[in-house]
Amino acid sequence: MKDSTLLFRSLATIIFIAGIAHLTSYASQKDDINHNYEESIDSNQENVFPEDEKPKSNNNLETDYIVGKWKVNYNTEDFNGVVFYNIKKEGKYFNAYTYQYQDKNGNSEKAEGFKTLVIKSFDNYQGKGIYVIEYEQQQYQVDCQIDMVDENTFKLSYDYYGYSDIETWKRQ
Repeated sequence: MKDSTLLFRSLATIIFIAGIAHLTSYASQKDDINHNYEESIDSNQENVFPEDEKPKSNNNLETDYIVGKWKVNYNTEDFNGVVFYNIKKEGKYFNAYTYQYQDKNGNSEKAEGFKTLVIKSFDNYQGKGIYVIEYEQQQYQVDCQIDMVDENTFKLSYDYYGYSDIETWKRQ
C-alpha cells in the first residue's frame, strides 16, 4: 500500500471515530435535557388515593406568585412584537408555555403552546432553569437565571456561547 493511501485511510478512520463520539455525546446531552423536561411533566400526573389518604398540596404561596400570564416584548430581525406566556406549576417545577403572539401592529395569533421555560429552582427572589431559544431555525436549551424585580416583573438572563440576552417578563 502506498504511504499516501495509508495516510488517507487513517485520517478517514480517525474522522469517522471522532464523528461518532461527537454525535454520541450530543445525543446523550440532548436526551438528558429532554428527560428533565419529561420528568417535570410526568411528576404532575395525579395518583389515585382514597380521600382520607390524599397527600397534602405542595403549593408554596411564597413562590407560587410567579404562576400566571406574562408578556415579553421582542424587537429582533425575526420578530417585532409581544409573546405571551402562561407559567404553570407542574410537580416541583414551574413551566412556561407560549399561548399568543402579537405583532407591532396589534395583530395577534394563537401560539402552539410550546414549553419554552422550565424553572427548576425558585425562591422569592431568584431562580434557575432551562430556557429554549431559537436561532437560525434551530432550538437550543440553555441555562438561565431569573431575578425578580417586583411581584409583577422579573428578568430572565442567559449566556450561551457568547450569545447573551436579558428579557423582561411583565405580568399581564
